[in-house]
Amino acid sequence: MANQFSVAKRRIQRSPYQTISAISIMTMTLFLACTFFLVAAGSQAVLRYFETRPQVNAFFKHDVVPDPAQIDVIKSKLNSTGHVESVKYVSKEEALIIYKDLNKNDPLLLEAVTANMLPASIEVSATDPKYLKDLAEILKKEEGIDDVRFAEDIISALSTWTNSVRIIGLSLVGAHIFIAFTTIILIVGTKVSARREEITLLQLVGATPGFIRAPFVWEGVIYGVLGGFLAWGIAYLILLYSMGFLVGFLAGIPILPPPILFMFEVLLGNMILGSVIGAFGGWLAVKRFLKS
Repeated sequence: MANQFSVAKRRIQRSPYQTISAISIMTMTLFLACTFFLVAAGSQAVLRYFETRPQVNAFFKHDVVPDPAQIDVIKSKLNSTGHVESVKYVSKEEALIIYKDLNKNDPLLLEAVTANMLPASIEVSATDPKYLKDLAEILKKEEGIDDVRFAEDIISALSTWTNSVRIIGLSLVGAHIFIAFTTIILIVGTKVSARREEITLLQLVGATPGFIRAPFVWEGVIYGVLGGFLAWGIAYLILLYSMGFLVGFLAGIPILPPPILFMFEVLLGNMILGSVIGAFGGWLAVKRFLKS
């Protein structure tokens, strides 16, 4: 195996222009795959973040301080639906703490605000966004509730966006994988044709198809691994360069920076995908020749 890998390496070094073409195509294809995977993963993380936040907020009237018995009744009604992930009561004092934390950088907004000025509320998280409207209707009927707000539109839009990214990404990546695959077949096929006499001689002395095929398969693997590494490096550099903008854009959503382990998993996946494309392309190119 080591000898066949060395043979593939020498062949790559002897044809630099074909090597550059193959690696360039692989890099572009795998960069697109890496980029769409990161966008899809980020979109999914944002969607999960919003799904785990309180999705329905019911605010009591400013002059209403609900007693514990009323809160327990409301919680029981919500839990009886079987569609509730969690229910939390936020008192006026807790609302003031939250308000101060949100506006800690603006002292003017803190001076005149007291707990009595803020409403008590109930925060509800649903097991699925499709139940938000039903839970909101239950809360609207409760005595003392002044306003009910829920993030149905946000989560619905995020779900649509995530699904669209997956469909568009898979379509474009699939098309580019096909282009990369056919390019590898053409490049390796050209090299196979150039070594027609050498391959014929190997067949005459009893070399197995696997022995003949191995260096070309390794050549495709090398193209794929190098292309995968370069694509990941470019995508990671762009992500790091854009980090300042993205952190500001996603203010309050803690998904950046991505964990190092996750990025290394993306690298591994990218290199495996590249090696599979290259190996299969090389294998098919030689198979066509051996059949002819």
